[in-house]
Amino acid sequence: MILDPSAPNPHKHTDDEIAQFWDLMERMVELSDVSQDETNTALVGYMKRSSDAYMVYINSDRDLCRMAAIIIESPLFKQREEFCLSKLLSLLSIDLLELNMKFLISYILLWNSKNDLNSLDTMLNYQGFNVFYNTCYTQFAYLTKYGEEKTDNPDIDPGKEVDAAEIEMRIIDDMKQISIVLLDLLFQIFKYCKCNVENVQIIDDFFVYYVMVSLRSDTVTDMFNNVKFRLLLSLNEQYMMFDREYEIENKIFKYLCSSSAHSSFTELLLLQFNRVQDKSLKIMMCKILYLILCSTKNNLSMNFFYLNDLNVLTDVLIRELQNISENEEILRNYYLRVLPHLLNNTELCNTHYKKEELRSLLRYLSSTDNISGGESPTQEHQLTAKLAANTLRRVPWLGENIEDCDSDSASGKSSSLGIPPMTTLGGSDKKPGQFYANPEVVYSAESLGRRKARPPPPPPARKVRMP
Repeated sequence: MILDPSAPNPHKHTDDEIAQFWDLMERMVELSDVSQDETNTALVGYMKRSSDAYMVYINSDRDLCRMAAIIIESPLFKQREEFCLSKLLSLLSIDLLELNMKFLISYILLWNSKNDLNSLDTMLNYQGFNVFYNTCYTQFAYLTKYGEEKTDNPDIDPGKEVDAAEIEMRIIDDMKQISIVLLDLLFQIFKYCKCNVENVQIIDDFFVYYVMVSLRSDTVTDMFNNVKFRLLLSLNEQYMMFDREYEIENKIFKYLCSSSAHSSFTELLLLQFNRVQDKSLKIMMCKILYLILCSTKNNLSMNFFYLNDLNVLTDVLIRELQNISENEEILRNYYLRVLPHLLNNTELCNTHYKKEELRSLLRYLSSTDNISGGESPTQEHQLTAKLAANTLRRVPWLGENIEDCDSDSASGKSSSLGIPPMTTLGGSDKKPGQFYANPEVVYSAESLGRRKARPPPPPPARKVRMP
């Protein structure tokens, strides 16, 4: 839930008052055959009234959904959807827009995108990616500067210090709520749209650094934490896809390789890999694991994980390979692409953890008869059998050390599943006419802190919800 139902709400209303409020909200947008100017006036009026009613009448997730549904399902919006989306994006791009309205606009856009994926393309046509990214970037700048600070201004009356701290925390909470929705919108774009390399290229080091270092590894239920984690996974996938055609720096992988900022991310990755049920997220996690485990330069893969974590990762892969249903064979293919690098390029090559269980499982998966359920094997079943057999051949300590026949890892071509081969952190060959990384740049918390000469201004004015 985005809104905490346990938060105190000083505003009490009768059933009649609540019914009158929602009836008025519906009547504001029950308009048809109106001009663009009339649409603009009605839309702005609806957003203004929604913003005024936030945490007064709109104080639960159910209320948020109702507020979004009223406008999205209205004749006004359906007849002029493209204009309405462009107008909402235009409002959202205003830096000093009230926080309540920023949140509600973002929520409406997210609600619409999850009910109509085509709306994401419309948003992209109107610079939606830039608007979401820049607005989220602003929230991160404030959160970095003020998020962990306490109210210790000497000019504040001691008797009012508690009230000032409460107001500040409400602003920080509002910024986090806005960030949750915006990061989810960016994730939806990465997952469902054909993103342009120009969009990915505008994501800078501070943005990635903040998301990475602010992750917590002790929870899988915190919404802000989860959406940041998903964004990192999806952004890494975009970098990997564009790497086939462009020389673009994978900022996620760079931090994992060169900074201590990755510790929480790594711990959360292992925690989520063991628990998450979403297929697309599992595939994204496989891709980032693949990059790490294939990177043998400076013994990165050998030293990246603790031995106990490697054992847990092996147990999870064994369990998943055994339990995957027939209609998820592609996921099993991803696991089998990760497995040989896990067994060869980490401490497991010395400990031989679960040797017999792995060998027995891989032998079983090497036969299409065992995994096709008695029917004619599909292309995915055949690929599973090939990958399992190749893992047996490529891992000497499994006892079947035969020359590797998997062309994907030996050649410079990308695999059929979209994972490019990678054995070092960087290559020497440059792709002509593309984007190049700067090998001289090394990022740290200190260097990012000096990125701007002046700190960001204090948060914009907003309506304070006073009891």
